[in-house]
Order: sequence, then C-alpha cells, then structure tokens
Amino acid sequence: MENQNVMQNLRMGRKDNLLDDLAFGLVNATNYSNTAVPYPDVKVLDPDGGVRPEWFYPLHRGTNDFSELNTINQYISQEALFDEIGEMMLGVALVEMKHLDRLGDLILKLNGSVSQKYETTHVAYVQTAEEAVRLALALEENSIREYTGLLERVKRLPANETTDITGRLLTKFIADECQHRAIFEQWLSQR
Repeated sequence: MENQNVMQNLRMGRKDNLLDDLAFGLVNATNYSNTAVPYPDVKVLDPDGGVRPEWFYPLHRGTNDFSELNTINQYISQEALFDEIGEMMLGVALVEMKHLDRLGDLILKLNGSVSQKYETTHVAYVQTAEEAVRLALALEENSIREYTGLLERVKRLPANETTDITGRLLTKFIADECQHRAIFEQWLSQR
C-alpha cells in the first residue's frame, strides 16, 4: 500500500508512467533513435478510422525475420555473442523495444490483439560480428520496406485523426530504422 502511494505521488501531473518516461529518456539520450521525429500519442485512435490492426501483426511479432520481437531477440543474442558490437546492438535493441511497445499500443487501440503466438525460428546465429551486422542491416532494410509499404497504404485511406497519427507513428519507425541502417553501414565501412 505504501509503495502504491509513493508511485501515485510520483505520477501526479504526469501523462505517462515513470517507466515509460525512463525508457523514452534512455532511448532518446542515445544515437540509436532519430529524435528529430517524435512519437505521436496513439491514445486517441479510433478503431473505425480505417486503419486495421491486422496490418501491423507481421511487424509486431510476426513469424518472419523482420518483426520487432524477432529483431529484438536477434540483436540481444548478437550483443551477448560479440563484445565488439555489443553496445551498438543493445542500443538498437532498446529502440526496437520501444517500437514493439508502441505497435502494441496501436494494435490494442484499433481493437486488435497482441497475443499472437511467437516462435524464434527466424532468429539467426552467425559466426562473426561482421556477419551479425550484415544480417542486422538486412533486417533493417526489410523493416524499412515493410513500414514504408504500410505508410503508403495508410496514406491512401480517407484522411482523419487515426490515419494522421498512424502515419506519423510509421514515419517515426522509418526514421529510426533508417538511423539503424546508417549506424550499421558506418560500422561496416570502418572494417
């Protein structure tokens, strides 16, 4: 009870929870997120706004090599295996965790489900740090392509608050993935 009162006092006047604020602060304090493009607030999405939650399932935790959950698992595994790229992989994985979190919020606000089954068969284990970064670069390219395709799909819908917010969220994801691509390309160019 006392712990609950402390948390309530800390949250007074805040829109988000403290852990979410901490995660955003951590991610934005690194070079792994494009801070020029902000996250929009998805709390006001209308499930009848034309955007379908099912469109986002493959990117949330789909059975493919580019879903946010697979990418997080991939990067965390590489962080543990290769010291020379560990910090870079962990930094990028933290941003991908925020993407997974925001995709989940989006899906739920659109009356979708985030309880799809998950499997790790698409997490690849490689032999060298260079192979890991090349694989990560391919994953980022796949994510950029998928998010861009979804953004184009949303732009074809009649304009409303839901399509606007969804478009801005996808733009944020694309900006971050492009930043990750640049980070991986830079690392490879210095080899």
